[in-house]
Amino acid sequence: MNRTLVDANVLLEILFARKLLDACQKLLSDPAKEYAISALTLHIIWYMAERYKLSPEHINDMLSVLTVLPLSDQAIKIANKRYDNKDFEDCLQAACAEENDCQEIITIDRHFREYSHTSLSVTIVE
Repeated sequence: MNRTLVDANVLLEILFARKLLDACQKLLSDPAKEYAISALTLHIIWYMAERYKLSPEHINDMLSVLTVLPLSDQAIKIANKRYDNKDFEDCLQAACAEENDCQEIITIDRHFREYSHTSLSVTIVE
């Protein structure tokens, strides 16, 4: 089964029903894939949920279908090495995906590959 890392911005698009909602949901509907998030994304989602007083049940439902991947010391070292003052979060997300055997990353960020320096396949939601 292919493992796909879902960037935080994709989940935020779904959570807040923004303009790319349908495209994001469609990309996350392949039963042949395992969808995963980093522990960092878990924190981001809960922070936004608390800030905007969203239903914890809704958040738990959304997260229940995702595997949460750990951020290892090695992933942090890789991210630090790749970081070139553009987007540390992208570097960390990509390193987490690589360290946890993901085959691709789904994001809304058009600069993700450039800023993260990942060799993984990157699908941009448009």
